[in-house]
Amino acid sequence: MIKGIGMNKFIIGFLVLITQIFVANAQESSLALIPYPWSVEQGTGEFLFTEETIFYLPQSQERDLGAYIQEKLLADQNMKVQVKSGSPKKGEAPAVNFLLTKNKEIEEEGYILSVQPSSIQVEARTAKGLFYAFQTLRQLMPVQPSALARIPSVEIKDHPRFEWRGLMIDVSRHFRSKEFVKKQIDIIAAYKMNKFHWHLTDDQGWRVEIRKYPNLTDKGAWRADRTGVSWWKRTGATAEEPKSVGGFYTQEDIKEVIEFARLRNVEIIPEIDVPGHSKALVSSYPFLSCLDSATFEVAVGGKAPDNALCAGKESTYDFMEEVIGEIAGLFPSQYIHIGGDECNKTNWKKCPHCQAVKEEHGLADEEELQSYFIQRMNKLITANDKKMIAWDEVLSGNGAKGAVIMAWRRGAHSPQLQAPQEGYPTIMTSYTYSYISQVQGPPGMEPEGPKVVLPLSKVYSQEPVPEALSPEQARLIKGTEVCLWSEFTPTAEHTEYMLYPRTIAHAEVAWTVPAQKDWQRFQEIVPTHFQRLEQQKITVSNSLYSIYGSYAYSPLEQTGRVFLETETEGYRMLYTLDGTAPTSGSEQYHGFLTVSLGQEVKAGLFDKEGQLLGEITSLKVRKDNL
Repeated sequence: MIKGIGMNKFIIGFLVLITQIFVANAQESSLALIPYPWSVEQGTGEFLFTEETIFYLPQSQERDLGAYIQEKLLADQNMKVQVKSGSPKKGEAPAVNFLLTKNKEIEEEGYILSVQPSSIQVEARTAKGLFYAFQTLRQLMPVQPSALARIPSVEIKDHPRFEWRGLMIDVSRHFRSKEFVKKQIDIIAAYKMNKFHWHLTDDQGWRVEIRKYPNLTDKGAWRADRTGVSWWKRTGATAEEPKSVGGFYTQEDIKEVIEFARLRNVEIIPEIDVPGHSKALVSSYPFLSCLDSATFEVAVGGKAPDNALCAGKESTYDFMEEVIGEIAGLFPSQYIHIGGDECNKTNWKKCPHCQAVKEEHGLADEEELQSYFIQRMNKLITANDKKMIAWDEVLSGNGAKGAVIMAWRRGAHSPQLQAPQEGYPTIMTSYTYSYISQVQGPPGMEPEGPKVVLPLSKVYSQEPVPEALSPEQARLIKGTEVCLWSEFTPTAEHTEYMLYPRTIAHAEVAWTVPAQKDWQRFQEIVPTHFQRLEQQKITVSNSLYSIYGSYAYSPLEQTGRVFLETETEGYRMLYTLDGTAPTSGSEQYHGFLTVSLGQEVKAGLFDKEGQLLGEITSLKVRKDNL
């Protein structure tokens, strides 16, 4: 038995140990890092960052990275910091030292970030690694600007899981300005995403200047106004109507955006969607259609019949050779996305040009004719020293060897297996996890959109590598991408609402290894990132705090069993049955509620401080919900 001083020492030691564990856990939980790093080791103490703190960079990085660091710290912390090349001198004030190293244990985009009370040091093999280390350092700083930023002592070793960490925005159906595009590139770069897929053409608009063919933007970039009419209920335009809705990017605009993205280590991949989704293209140059004597108008929404290029006319390939040549010269990316999805082949079956090509080349059907078209596009792209990307429909027919596949379909199709099993490099863009054009909360509480719900938690839960793949096939998974199609996003604010926070959830899917992913941690730190995004005037959605309500009606008892659920953890669902809005003092939901016919249930999600987090859910039990 321990007595006297021995017992006291034991108790004191035990309390110190408990305190250290508590402090370490508290520090770790305070690291609101997205995407979460590969390795995090907490230290003690903190680095005191002020305007007097100097950043030392390799000389090769002083201009680009140095200017970026100064810009961001002025915006984030309202600090004007000094950047120098070289290394800190003895006796100088505490500094931040960025080093390029040949350490082979650090991966190409990886880094080691060491924060000590006396200094901060970053090691990386490449400029990309230094850039991503700075993004982590930004997130270690306080959200609110301060003359003294306290940065916790920590050592972080980090690198991405996938090389492809992408976002696609469709600017064809609703045009977005170059300023808007730059703003989103700036955000995704801060979350270590490195690919911006620019869907530039579709039925509803052609958005990139092609100097050889000015009618593509003179006519193809503009459509008749159907504002206020639901997308799928819109009637087609007449030739006489004014065409006032649209816009396009000049080649100078494109160059400006590309340079902006380069400074943020984001590669811009252009998409020219053919042979389907080409109504704006054939409206501009009708001879590209199978219907020789027809004229067309740019689609306004809804369905767009007669929207495929003719796969049989040689003039189609001559035209596309010029387009691809200009695109290849304009975009420095190693990739050009050619689309290839959802091609309506009805006119091909009736077209003498298409049927003649089928016969000449021994093609069994129109699927093989599409393969013929795509393979010719691939030759044009490779002739310009680029690689072709296409949606997974191009796997049908004879395929498109040499292409990179974006595997989006599921259900009756399994391109996530077929593409890598057939040897194609594959990017996972599953519509069940990655199509963030789908609403993100209870449909009745969200803006208009597809009625399929894709909540934040489901985006976060994605595992891009199917278990059915062999190790060799799994290595063909280049990464993953979220896609925002713009049928239902008519404004910039609505577009951002759909992007965030689901895009940053995807950033963690693409960067963080599965062992380090944790939905509980992620949903607890998201509010910190809401603050960061809102400071940058980004519109965010708080739909993760929505309550989903449903009920089962009993005709025998004429009552309903109401069920409430939410995707978050650790909060209280409070409800009322008298028609009033719930407050922090309302009843807490623990299971189903039995309510009378016509009785209204209102429920909200509250935090520990009694603050309402999202919108109030309201429902009534009715007979007609059978």
